[in-house]
Amino acid sequence: MRVAISFDYDSPAGYKESFGPGRDLPCDADYRGTEALLKVLAKHDVQATFAIVGCVALDGAPPECCPGQIREIHAAGHEVASHSMYHRFIPPMTDRELAEDVKLSKMALEACIGQSIRGFIPPFNRPAHFPRRGAFSFSEVLGLHGRGRGRQSVNTMLATLNSHGFGWCRVSFRSTLKSLTEKIIVADRFPPQPFVFENMVVMPLHATGFGEATLSLLRRYLDSDHVLTVYAHPNKAHDELDENGVNDERAEVMDAFLTRLERERALGRVEFCTMAQVECQVRAISGPLLQDINSRRRRFR
Repeated sequence: MRVAISFDYDSPAGYKESFGPGRDLPCDADYRGTEALLKVLAKHDVQATFAIVGCVALDGAPPECCPGQIREIHAAGHEVASHSMYHRFIPPMTDRELAEDVKLSKMALEACIGQSIRGFIPPFNRPAHFPRRGAFSFSEVLGLHGRGRGRQSVNTMLATLNSHGFGWCRVSFRSTLKSLTEKIIVADRFPPQPFVFENMVVMPLHATGFGEATLSLLRRYLDSDHVLTVYAHPNKAHDELDENGVNDERAEVMDAFLTRLERERALGRVEFCTMAQVECQVRAISGPLLQDINSRRRRFR
């Protein structure tokens, strides 16, 4: 099986946009957390994906602007992706606002590392409203988050990203019907796999942090050909335990997680990869199928 680890680098701009306790984070939380995570990843020879808010790539003083750290991430062999330009909440954005935001973030990050940016991870893992896949978020549509009624869905966001040269996007959504039936019927929760939608490779999110729940999920599918996506925040890499006595996003928890999987890696049962690598594999598999579907569409027009 393949495991794609990604980090959401929110930056001080993101803390200001936070809904809750994130507003109180130290300004250098992402910077210091990333330093710790890079050391752990290097220790275990694991490549990951860092989705970074575009304004961090601009010239300026740390911790608001850290182009040097972004280049360090890139030089270490990790993938750099976009986490928007200023970490704004996407659902209430107009089409023009969203297009401008993703374009600016892509330009800033590409200018920083001198390489094309393929991936996008939306702030707050939103939108989650995805009607074409049976996922309905009425809180987004009705604006119950207090930031305006929803204009964007996963559908429209993917179309915008595709038009601006992105290739993959990590999303978090749940089929409304499936969620209801699982409350009634105890079923095997097969993790949804990456798929192609409107020429974008969509990466469903499976787990947060590196604790026992994530490890248990991974071990369950060790001998499969599944892809599992795991994410964390650099700004929590040094955090203390939360009110429940838990913080599975700490750097030392990730270190223990990777250590416990060393034997499985040596046996070839688990492979760590970047989101870009998953995109290439999905497109290689989906290519012939998509060509056949497109030829059928042309035939019946």
